[in-house]
Amino acid sequence: MKSAPGRLYHPLPGEVRALITIAFSRALCYKNSIRMNIIRKFLGFFSGQQSDPAGGGTHPEPIVIPREKHNVSRKNIDGDALKVLNRLNRFKHSAYLVGGGVRDLLLERNVKDFDIATSAHPNEVKGLFRNCRLIGRRFRLAHILFRGRKIIEVSTFRSHAGFSDGDDLLIKSDNTFGTAAEDARRRDFTINGLFYNIADFTVIDYVGGLKDLERKVIATIGDPDIRFREDPIRMLRAVRFAGRLSFTFDGPTEKAINKHRKEIWKGAVPRILDDTLRMLQQGAAADSFHLLHELGLLEVILPRLARDFADRDVRARIMENLKALDEMAKPKEGLSGALLASVLYLQSFNILLEGKKPGADRTRLAAELLEADLSPLRFPKMQFERAKQMLAAQDRLENVGKKRIRPSQLVRKSYFSDALALFELTQPSSKETRSVVRRWHALQKQIQTGDQSRRPPREGSEEGAEKAPKRRRRRRGGARRGGAPREGSATQKDSASQEDSASQEDSASQEVSSPQDTAPEETGAS
Repeated sequence: MKSAPGRLYHPLPGEVRALITIAFSRALCYKNSIRMNIIRKFLGFFSGQQSDPAGGGTHPEPIVIPREKHNVSRKNIDGDALKVLNRLNRFKHSAYLVGGGVRDLLLERNVKDFDIATSAHPNEVKGLFRNCRLIGRRFRLAHILFRGRKIIEVSTFRSHAGFSDGDDLLIKSDNTFGTAAEDARRRDFTINGLFYNIADFTVIDYVGGLKDLERKVIATIGDPDIRFREDPIRMLRAVRFAGRLSFTFDGPTEKAINKHRKEIWKGAVPRILDDTLRMLQQGAAADSFHLLHELGLLEVILPRLARDFADRDVRARIMENLKALDEMAKPKEGLSGALLASVLYLQSFNILLEGKKPGADRTRLAAELLEADLSPLRFPKMQFERAKQMLAAQDRLENVGKKRIRPSQLVRKSYFSDALALFELTQPSSKETRSVVRRWHALQKQIQTGDQSRRPPREGSEEGAEKAPKRRRRRRGGARRGGAPREGSATQKDSASQEDSASQEDSASQEVSSPQDTAPEETGAS
């Protein structure tokens, strides 16, 4: 190929040409997807209906329920959430209470989070609230901070997301602003697509969520095959909502979960772990794991546990532990991941010990058991170490009266309180169990009291000032700098006489002291 006059021709390497071709083709595909969305909206505008890119076809006008026909009251809404809604509305922005908050208010359940969706863009929200911070890279969210570490999350209306290249439909782009209707239809399930309008106190239903609430059914918005391929974690969310609300699945949703359950690992691994632990926290762990087993998701996520879960007798004992966990009063910050994992795998650990010798390394066996399932989920290392120690300590807690058990050493371990909580939670409620637990609590209190009494006083305190020995003044003279004292000097004689008197005092103290005098020191050292 000849170059143009006055110019030098530099052929591009094959690798560079290939990269340019791939980039150009991807850009062309992205433009085509945008064009298709524009065409769908254009056709929907002239037909009087709006199309759903998730495969749900077209939707009629939303259902608006006036205040007198629903049970959502402002007195049940958090006061700070009402402040945010009213301020957005006062500055001419559309503002709705959305998601699980509206669902739980309609079901007369306690609401955990009050989330808000608005037409205001993130920077506009930040301009209205001094106590606001913006988070997120893929899609900006506004967190409005209140006392007590309370956070009200405010998001701008979003439209349906773009998909990744190839055959899968995983969501890779989710940063396009939209309308309230588009925001409702991009959500996962119909019962989570309900809006509460603070302007006229109405409930707005774009997706048929009110009907599914009455039927107590979990149904996706649009085609479930497409929605689960967009975001496989939605399958876990469906199980979590069904277990927590005691709802059932509609036919297409259940069929799609069975079909796509092996695609769950296409989702983000931290989200898989988070939703699994939330099932154990929400007070319906037994029902949720029963559904995971029936739908085949348990063998995909936790195959080692699913192997024991397949046995009816073992499954019954695991379910007993999960029911005890559901009835347990949980702190506001939630239970630790180590305790949740220990409750889930305790029966599997007991089965593993049945064929082992009494002196087997229980910590190593617990680590091997937990690692099989929790390592692919990237379980936090600190929580993993704590969980294996808690499992290994259960035998020592049960056999407190045996000679080979040294209770004082176990009580001083950092994991003792969690291990005792696991023992108290999973052991059958009997007189003997309560007696063992009381003994451990009494020993723990006794040792803690003893450790505090032996603890040295703080510097500067009155007690420390009274008991602290007086500081001895440094004697002048003595050894010369950089060398030993001169032979026959007064300093050398003084030091020799001091050594003689010190040795005489030591020998005298050894003759007077007895074994009873040294016993407390030996006990404290052990």
